[in-house]
Amino acid sequence: MELVEIRDLDGPNVFMLEPAIKIEFAGEPDGAAIERIDRAIERLSSSVDGPAVTDDAWSGVEALIAALHAAAGVPPPRIRSGPLEEPDHHVVAFSWERRRFAKALARAATEIALGKEIDLDSAIDRLRELREELDEGEDHPLEVLDRDRTLPVIAITGTNGKTTTTRLVSSILRGTGRHVGWTSSVGVFIDDQQVLEGDYTGPAGAHRVFEEEDLDAGVLETARGGMLLRGLGYESNDVGVVTNISADHLGLQGVFSVEGLARVKDLVVRVTKADGYAVLNADDPLVLGMKAHVRAHPFLISPRDDNPAVIAHVNAGGWALFVRDGEAIWAHDGIEERLLRLSEVPITFSGRAGHMVENALCAAAACLGFGLAPDQVRDGLRLFRNRADQNRGRLNVYDVDGFTVIVDYAHNEAGLRHLLGLARSFLNGSGRVIALVGTAGDRDDNSLRGLGRLAGESADVTIIKDSTRYLRGRQTGDIPRLIAEGYHEAGRQGEVDAEPSELAAFHRATGIACQGDVIAMMCVEDYDEILAWLDERGKALS
Repeated sequence: MELVEIRDLDGPNVFMLEPAIKIEFAGEPDGAAIERIDRAIERLSSSVDGPAVTDDAWSGVEALIAALHAAAGVPPPRIRSGPLEEPDHHVVAFSWERRRFAKALARAATEIALGKEIDLDSAIDRLRELREELDEGEDHPLEVLDRDRTLPVIAITGTNGKTTTTRLVSSILRGTGRHVGWTSSVGVFIDDQQVLEGDYTGPAGAHRVFEEEDLDAGVLETARGGMLLRGLGYESNDVGVVTNISADHLGLQGVFSVEGLARVKDLVVRVTKADGYAVLNADDPLVLGMKAHVRAHPFLISPRDDNPAVIAHVNAGGWALFVRDGEAIWAHDGIEERLLRLSEVPITFSGRAGHMVENALCAAAACLGFGLAPDQVRDGLRLFRNRADQNRGRLNVYDVDGFTVIVDYAHNEAGLRHLLGLARSFLNGSGRVIALVGTAGDRDDNSLRGLGRLAGESADVTIIKDSTRYLRGRQTGDIPRLIAEGYHEAGRQGEVDAEPSELAAFHRATGIACQGDVIAMMCVEDYDEILAWLDERGKALS
C-alpha cells in the first residue's frame, strides 16, 4: 500500500457536502498494516472511549482517524471511505474545521498505516497544540457559508455548453436591469467588464464574485477540475444546472468513466437548496438520473415533447421546459405556457443547432427557476447571439465570399458531432464540409482517434491541426498522428492534410474553400486571430 496524496478540500466535494480531507491510497493494507492500525487504536483508546477495532482494513483506517481525534480532544469527524475508479485505489475522507490540525492528523494516520516511524505521544501532543492555536484565517475552510452569503447564485456544470449557458443566463439577467457577477473558462466578469482573465471555473472565481458589492446575482460556470481539486467554493446555490454528460478528460484526476464524471458534476445539483431548482437535461440518462436524489425542485428540459420522463414529471405537477412543433413550452404546476418559437432564438439557428437548443432551454429554465417572468426570459433569448461580442468562440458563423465558416470551441467527440451536423445544414449546392480537427492533448488516445473517425465519417475534406499551447504532456505531432489513425479507421484512404497550428489549418482551409463549402472548425486556442480575420472579411450570420 502506498500513499497517493493528502488533499484538503475547502467546500462540498464528491465525498461529502462539506470540507473534507482526502487521503488516497494505492493498494490494500496487508496483515502487518492492519496489526499496526489495531495496536495504535488500542493504545489511543486506553485513555478515551475510542472506537471498536474491526477486521476490515479500511474500517480500521476510519477507526484510527476517529481515535486520533478523540485522543487530541476533538469530537470525531464524519468519515467516509471507499474504492475509487482508478484500479486498486481507495480513499478515506473526513470532515474538518482546522486545516493544519486536520492535515497533521491525516499525516499521522497515514504514517501509522504505512509503517513509518512515528512517536505517537509526540504526534498527539502536536495535534493538541494545533487544536489550541489561534485562527489565522485560512486555517478554516475557505467555503462561503450560507449565513455569510446574501447573493443569490446560479451554478452551471456539464461536459459541453457550460460557457454558452453561463453567458446566456448572465445576459438574460442583465437585460432585466440586474447587476451580475459571472465566472467562466475565460475569466470573471462584473456585468460586461472583465476583472480576471483565465480559467476561473473553480472556487477562486466564485470567491471573486462573492467579494463584489452591489450585485443582484452570481452566475458560476463550474468545471470538474475545481470540484475535484478544491471542492466547491460555497455551501449551496439557489439554482443548479447540468447541461449534459459525455466522455471528456477521462483518465485524469481519478475519473475514468462517464458515470464517474456524472458523479462529479452531480455535486452542483446536490448542493442546490431545497427551495431552489435543479435544471436537468432529461434527454441525457446520466443527468436525468440525478433527479432521484436532488433536494431541490427538479426542472426538466428536453428539445422534444415525447420524453417519457418529462411527461410523467409534468403530469405530477412538476416543472419542465420542452419543445413542441418548434415552440418552447413551459409546463408548471399543472398548466402550460408558450414561451417562444425556436426561430426567435438566434443561437439555435431556427432549431438546426440541437446542442444550442439544449443550452437555450437550460438557460431559460435557470432564469425561470430564479424567479424571472416569462416575458423577461423571452426577451433575453431573442437578444443573445452567437457573435464574437456576446458568445465568443462558441458557434460563431460567418459568410465569407460565398462559403461559410463555423468557429466553435468543440473540444471533444460530442462537440465535433454537433458541429459537423450543423455544418451540413449550411451546405449549398455541391458544397463540401471541410472539417478542421484537433484539440488539447489531455484526452486519451482513443478520444483523439474518435475525432478522426467522426471527421472521416461525416466530413468531405479533413484538415488535422496540432496544438501549440495545449500539448499537456504530449509531444508535437502526437495529436495529429492519433487523429489520423481514427480517420483511416473510418475507411478513408490516402494521406490526410495536417498543419502545425490552428491558425495554419484555418488559412489552409480558407485557401481551398469554394462557393457553397462550409468550414467547420474546432477552435480552442487561436480564435482571437481567426475571429479578427473573419470580422474583417466576412459577415456574421447569427
